[in-house]
Amino acid sequence: MILRKLKKRLKILILSDYAFTKGGAEKVAISSAIGLSKENHEVVFFSAVGPIDDELVEAGLMQVICLGQKDILDNPKKFDAILSGIYNWRAVERLKKLFSCWVPDVVHIHGISKALSWAPINLLYQKRFPIIYTLHDYGLMCPNMGIYNFRKNEACQYYRRGETLKCFFINCDKRNYLHKIWRWFRYFIVRKIFMADRKINGYIAVSRFIKEITRENLRVNKPVRVIYNPVDIGKDILGKCSNSIKKEVNFLYVGRLSQEKGIDLLLEVISETDASLTIIGDGELMNLCRDYAERLGKDRVRILGYQNGKRIFTEMRKSSALVLPSRCMEPAPLVLGEAAYNCLPAIVADHGGVTEFVEDEITGLYFKAGNKESLKRRVDKIRKNPLLAKRMGQKAREIIIKKDLDISDHVKKLEEYYINIIDK
Repeated sequence: MILRKLKKRLKILILSDYAFTKGGAEKVAISSAIGLSKENHEVVFFSAVGPIDDELVEAGLMQVICLGQKDILDNPKKFDAILSGIYNWRAVERLKKLFSCWVPDVVHIHGISKALSWAPINLLYQKRFPIIYTLHDYGLMCPNMGIYNFRKNEACQYYRRGETLKCFFINCDKRNYLHKIWRWFRYFIVRKIFMADRKINGYIAVSRFIKEITRENLRVNKPVRVIYNPVDIGKDILGKCSNSIKKEVNFLYVGRLSQEKGIDLLLEVISETDASLTIIGDGELMNLCRDYAERLGKDRVRILGYQNGKRIFTEMRKSSALVLPSRCMEPAPLVLGEAAYNCLPAIVADHGGVTEFVEDEITGLYFKAGNKESLKRRVDKIRKNPLLAKRMGQKAREIIIKKDLDISDHVKKLEEYYINIIDK
């Protein structure tokens, strides 16, 4: 309301490692940039890794800048990856060039740890631009950004205050200990030398869970506001939930095919039950998924790979329940909101931010994280009672609508927060 009265057109710089939808963070960055531009704000989208998403090209933003770089893991020049991962001088120089002819009112960072690096924070701070950072992950608290021990396949506790040195000696990295050491030193530089967390003016938490975990473990006293990720709601799903009960029980998995996401656990459960599974996503466990599909038959395990939002919504309407069996503590998976809008209940692990989007026995079911038998019992409960799945799906739609996750509502909340931070 304040913004409307002032009729203030903001100059907004959005930073994202990727100029395309690689994951939830990039999807939110792109959709919010487009939404803000439609509200007549002057938006510049700045990224490192292309290609540039077609929606960004067609949206009419003031400018879309992509450096055409590789991210740290895909960069074939390992020495360059090591250095640019700590200080991406190309990004800093390109930002300086931008600021010579354009000055933002506010800078919104969605992701910079995988390609842009934390170096732009120093430049933005020197220029005295208000900086807002969305907490899509645990990058300011944990060197591997997941508060997860990939070696033990369990949540890690060494992200807490006073545990930094102990963290150094724990080999928790997915690749090797040398990679962990590099990540730890980068984390140390970001927190202790760049002091990035102190230079940020305000945080956006994508769930109450990550808000609380941030307040407990970041020493600075800065505003943290919960603004849930927006869901791109198509007009074709705004009607009522279907009253028909699905004849065949089919579960759906959407996400990265990796061990911390628990896809291997889910495949084991499906192999021991009379149900089918549709898999959407890509990752290092793709071959494992293919092995299960060959062994059980493609009518039991369908692998669709990466798909766009429209195809994901189509599969949601065909499914009995979404299953997110993550061993790691997810901050706020975007797919849960999308499932609820499509009247699809969810089976989720009983930790992290997912419990804010699923109410046990009301809009979905919880299982004990990492426990195969617990997950199997929940899958069987849906399999044996399709009517329960339909009722929970209807309730999920009712509750998610009240959270105002439409992109227009999301943009309004961003505008209000921007003004609040700028005024301070």
